[in-house]
Amino acid sequence: MLSRRSSSLILIGMAALSGVPVLAQNAPIIRQGVTEVGGFVGASYGIDKTRIMGGGNVVYSLTRTFMPFAEVSYFPGIGRTQSVTGIPGATESFSVPLTDFNFGFHVRVPIPKSRIIPYGVISIGGIHTPQRDVTATFPNPANPSQSITTPPFQVESSTNFAASAGGGLRYYATERLGFRAEFKAYRPTGTYTNMFYRVAGGFFYQF
Repeated sequence: MLSRRSSSLILIGMAALSGVPVLAQNAPIIRQGVTEVGGFVGASYGIDKTRIMGGGNVVYSLTRTFMPFAEVSYFPGIGRTQSVTGIPGATESFSVPLTDFNFGFHVRVPIPKSRIIPYGVISIGGIHTPQRDVTATFPNPANPSQSITTPPFQVESSTNFAASAGGGLRYYATERLGFRAEFKAYRPTGTYTNMFYRVAGGFFYQF
């Protein structure tokens, strides 16, 4: 017959083994070789005023930590008025929607038994501004108290290089479905050269 001590050890071992599936269920399943799609909404600030934005991406987990991705986001245009250089009292009005497309990678930092996983992100791509109309308003030389507004004139579209980097958090609700929040800082070139920033949140689904 087994001793009381041996019986106790067996019972403890069986209890520990029975608890393994529970721990596995509580831990996020971070695997390599899976494709992830996601969508997000947020806001940006820096190019002009704060504006809403939205987009989506496709991510592939090459390893448990390294995840290449492709992403597209859209920043709707908002009305904007600015002074015209060299003409006192003159202003121009326009709206500039932006489309951002970039490629890069996420680097996950797995935390054992945690559903919340931090990650870093770095990417390069382009910012596209479509063809748009601009109107200008300036004082009437014959009567400075009055203003003259020009008919709309077109500004050609442009696509400029941009680099971005940031970080975020992933929350794994199930084996396949999760949510994430992310901050990115952009360094554009060409038409816009000032840094701008984006904060976004959304969902992801792993196949």
